[in-house]
Amino acid sequence: MQKFEIYYRENVTSDDERAVRDIVQSTGFFSDDEIDIAAELVRERFQKGLESGYHFIFATSGDQTIGYSCFGPIPATHFSYDLYWIAVHHDWRGKGIGRGILEASENAISRLGGKR
Repeated sequence: MQKFEIYYRENVTSDDERAVRDIVQSTGFFSDDEIDIAAELVRERFQKGLESGYHFIFATSGDQTIGYSCFGPIPATHFSYDLYWIAVHHDWRGKGIGRGILEASENAISRLGGKR
């Protein structure tokens, strides 16, 4: 069994737009328009920072981004968040990475004041 270490990060880098496009496209589940939207949310967060309203968790192994989530507060609510996107690169599916991203997202939402 091959061992690998997964790290989770919240900061958005200039390479993440391309990485998200690659991840979402690799799944085979999304249209070209949906792939463009996923990448656009990363770009908006990179350009506007937290003012964008979008938060991200990126799962990485080595120097490769292998999965991510995007979430944000629901307007007109006090403690509620929407999970907009969660995806794992096709080559990394079935290894529990999506579960790890979801857990990291839930923890981040909790730190931001979100409630269940």
